[in-house]
Amino acid sequence: MKKIQLVTGIGAAALAALHTFVGTPEVADPLLASALEARAKYLNFFCWHIVTIVLWAVAAGYLWSAIVRHSTELVVFLTIMMACIGIWGVLLPPSVGLSYVTMPQGWLFFPIVALAIFGLRNGKQRAVEASA
Repeated sequence: MKKIQLVTGIGAAALAALHTFVGTPEVADPLLASALEARAKYLNFFCWHIVTIVLWAVAAGYLWSAIVRHSTELVVFLTIMMACIGIWGVLLPPSVGLSYVTMPQGWLFFPIVALAIFGLRNGKQRAVEASA
């Protein structure tokens, strides 16, 4: 078992749980109660669920790679995806005049990215040492 990837997977699952169980009442429920035009409202609600699915799938991928069968390619793919989401999440608030106090979500991706990179580097270093 890859312990660092396990911690990465647990962190990703915590982020998915935060999104699902804290974010839904804070974001999705008010969205549905809003006066937004139906098409815009339900398109945003659909996107909310896409994010929910992606976050749980990322957590499952990291955990799968840690527990069942290690896959460097899967971890690299998931890490690049999480980094891109995090970067967008950090760039968006100031570009639309919001503070990170109002919209801090982008920052939540970087601890997972850092753990995944550390795990990849640590695994690569161990492989080099084992072959020497």
